Amino acid sequence: MKRLLPLIILLSACSTATNYPSREIASAKKEVSVGEDDFGWVEQLDFGKKSEEKYRADKDEFDFSSTDESAHALIKESLSSLPAAKLEETAGKTDDPIMKINIKCYQGKFDEALKIADDQYVKYRTNTSYWNQLGTCYFLKSDYAKAILFYNKSRDLDSKYIPPVNNLGVVYQKQGKFQKALAAFKLAADLNTFAVTPTYNLAQLYLRFGTVGKALPIFQGLLKRSPKDIDVGSALASANLIKGDYQSAVDIYSRFDKATLAMPSVGLNYAVALKLLNRPVDAQTVLGNVTASTGAISEYAQKVDKFIRN
Repeated sequence: MKRLLPLIILLSACSTATNYPSREIASAKKEVSVGEDDFGWVEQLDFGKKSEEKYRADKDEFDFSSTDESAHALIKESLSSLPAAKLEETAGKTDDPIMKINIKCYQGKFDEALKIADDQYVKYRTNTSYWNQLGTCYFLKSDYAKAILFYNKSRDLDSKYIPPVNNLGVVYQKQGKFQKALAAFKLAADLNTFAVTPTYNLAQLYLRFGTVGKALPIFQGLLKRSPKDIDVGSALASANLIKGDYQSAVDIYSRFDKATLAMPSVGLNYAVALKLLNRPVDAQTVLGNVTASTGAISEYAQKVDKFIRN
């Protein structure tokens, strides 16, 4: 059964060269040549003194309804769990430039996001959250070198600011540098024990390498804080499945609605748990309702299908 260990879906908290680099980067890359066109990137407005928007913790939290929060424990710290429609709705409700940058990056509208970032550079250049969001844009664009650059810029402004520390862990994990990722998640979790995202990511990494004993209490604690959370509940069920506590896994999966159980990352593991509880008919029913799998999960789906039907 080790070949059929549950697929672990890791949450990014969370993003390449664009048409709108920040003036700091543009000026650094500017080639020296003769002619006043060399200074065309300088706007007349730059000569006027501008006020800078300092970091405010109360603005660095996403404000969603209590219903949203109950479904996603991490929703106030990351937009990665939100569907496209909810992102669009949120974009229409905010005037905050950093929030707009974040939303547009998750929507894949990178040029628009970085145009906003460029326009707001003077105002937000000493704002740690601004640089963190730029890092996330480049992470989402798979330009990990620039993501690391901007996350570290954010940390330079405030070494105790948690998001870029966690996000560096996400980048390192994506690059396969798991020891560095583990260190980053641990540091972020230690900086604020109430921060959900780095704690969740740390537990996911433990689970990925079979350290169930460390992952279980973390997921259990997170689920108490948000009992309807799909990501946390699914992760806890996966941990129970790996541990061999199939009934506990099934108890969690059985509370999910049909739409959630149709997700391959959830339904496939549920089918495995039912099969291991000697409920082959129920396992086949669940498997039959799982939507078609694509990408890396498709290979796992084939193994599950073979296991269920044998």
